[in-house]
Amino acid sequence: MEQIDIVIPWVDDTDPEWKKERDQYLPENLRNKSSVSQYFRDWDTLRYVFRGVEKNMPWIRNIHFLTWGHLPDWLNINNPKIKIHRHSEFFIDPSVLPVFNSQAIEMNLHNISGLAEKFIYFNDDTLVVRPVGPERFFQNGMPVDYLVLDIPRGGWLYDHLRIKDPYTYVVRNNIKKLNTHFPFKILRKTHPNLFFHPSYTTLDKIRNRILTAIGEYKWIKVNHNPQGMLLSNLKQCFSLFEKEMLQTSKSRFRSFQDLNQYLYRDYALMSGKFVPEYFGDDFCIVLSSIDRYKNERSQYIKNNFICVNDSPFLKSEEYPELKKMVDEDLQKIFPEKSSFEI
Repeated sequence: MEQIDIVIPWVDDTDPEWKKERDQYLPENLRNKSSVSQYFRDWDTLRYVFRGVEKNMPWIRNIHFLTWGHLPDWLNINNPKIKIHRHSEFFIDPSVLPVFNSQAIEMNLHNISGLAEKFIYFNDDTLVVRPVGPERFFQNGMPVDYLVLDIPRGGWLYDHLRIKDPYTYVVRNNIKKLNTHFPFKILRKTHPNLFFHPSYTTLDKIRNRILTAIGEYKWIKVNHNPQGMLLSNLKQCFSLFEKEMLQTSKSRFRSFQDLNQYLYRDYALMSGKFVPEYFGDDFCIVLSSIDRYKNERSQYIKNNFICVNDSPFLKSEEYPELKKMVDEDLQKIFPEKSSFEI
């Protein structure tokens, strides 16, 4: 049996000690901003992540659980498949801790002790709803993925018409760095099948045909689902961008200058180190309002993967009712405890 692990970062935003430490370092310009709380708001989806993995991905070897120090009170730490790693145990430079920025944590994944060469990066809001096999993530020793170009998120007009979002800038940072090492024209010429695989949608093939005229990567389409990665690719990224990755590691709160975990995915894509296949088996339910959730909740039964994604646009007064709705739905989908629960 192939050795494939899972990595899940997690934070308990209700922990008073964690909140006290975060507030101690919180910059003045971020104080009292709802967007800060939104990045840490807990929808209690984690237990259902574990239930989905155990039920629908029983072939997983270990789950590496990354934490500031706290643990869910329901977590069975004696389960032999759970490997707990505190930030101080895998950060290359632990002197930069504490950090409250998932992107800083992601720059240190390659330093996790005992991590398998093949692993799948999860978020604590991503659920496995139906059975999937290892071939969904890895084939021929490489990640399974798709390379689809998309309309560039950038430029004067884009930056003035859209809300200034750090995520957009960070993804652009990733691609800009990789462009210096993996020229678009070379991969397009030597491996055209990576851009026009039969599994890609017609629209995606058209996008690739049109956007190749730009001559370099500007934006790469991404779906929010569990991502297969190779540890060796992460280490190669660190050898190429050590200075930049260590700088992001020092970034206690999200910054427009950061890199993030999509650096690793884009490295695999832009270097051609992946097997092309588009499954279209995921959906992101955006928790921006109760009405929107009611319209999107039917997607639970239609896809292999569901991301229950928080939104800064959710009104605070809607949060309690919407959280209850999400809890009830997930309990119906995953009614039985997993062996990861006490």
